[in-house]
Amino acid sequence: MSLSDHARLRSICTAGALAGLALLAACTSGPAYAPPQTSTGPAFDGPALLTDMRGRVSVAAAATRTDQLFRNALVYRLNGADPVSSPLYEVRYVVTALDQVTSVESGTGVPSAASYRMQADYTLIRLSDGETIGAGSRFSTVPYDRNSQLYASQSAVEDARARAARELADRVGMAVLPVLKREAPQS
Repeated sequence: MSLSDHARLRSICTAGALAGLALLAACTSGPAYAPPQTSTGPAFDGPALLTDMRGRVSVAAAATRTDQLFRNALVYRLNGADPVSSPLYEVRYVVTALDQVTSVESGTGVPSAASYRMQADYTLIRLSDGETIGAGSRFSTVPYDRNSQLYASQSAVEDARARAARELADRVGMAVLPVLKREAPQS
């Protein structure tokens, strides 16, 4: 075998190993609201479905417009279109945001690029006994372009803030869902 044959064989083996790892990683996850699976199909005698918990998770009230964007996205992420009624759990949060210029035009000093960073420190509370069953912190950073036109720049900031809020709500939701799954009452 020549040296190029060894390199080709090594790259094929590396690609195969990476594909195998990706398959193994995919086996440990699944849709958040899907029924638990067994080797013969869906298991209906295990924990209640998370779909039964839709509309049962409240999110604390918002104090600012940034909080409201995050709150709306998180309520939708956790409950879908179902209105919250008789909540069993509540997510309490503190959102911080930072709009930071990352690049300026040479010569003029006008900002040309920026990033909007939003972070949420959250706590998941079981309302029946007031116990904290989950807590953590997540963040989202959204880059965007700025220019010398005031309206366009302000619109870009607002769009970046809304996108950061949606991404952050998705990340907090993905952290909260496994806790809710563990908490789901046994059927």
